[in-house]
Amino acid sequence: MSGVSTLGAVLLLAAGVAAAVSALSARMALERVPRIASVRLAELTAEYVTQAARERTGRDDAAEATRDWARRLDEALVRTSARHRVVLLPARAVAAGAEDFTAEVKAAMRAVAREDDLETSLEVKR
Repeated sequence: MSGVSTLGAVLLLAAGVAAAVSALSARMALERVPRIASVRLAELTAEYVTQAARERTGRDDAAEATRDWARRLDEALVRTSARHRVVLLPARAVAAGAEDFTAEVKAAMRAVAREDDLETSLEVKR
């Protein structure tokens, strides 16, 4: 082969490898990009406030219950986001088109509460 044809073959091979790497990188990047989804945080908060008002506990108990609720909400948001590979935004921040995960977040909050109850009962038995 002449020097020019060898150079041409090397350039074609390099271009082919670059195209393959680029296509693979683009595909992997697309797989990692999370979708935007929503959760109706105002609804969840209103439900909690209504329930707390019905229970009418003391100020210290109410503060502790609110901290527990906020921790369960945070954990449920993290779990739901990771499970579905989505970025959860408040529904009011999303104009349209995002899938709503409010029901799943509620279910995850109940699961966290059950786990907490289990941990508490195990600690009591010790």
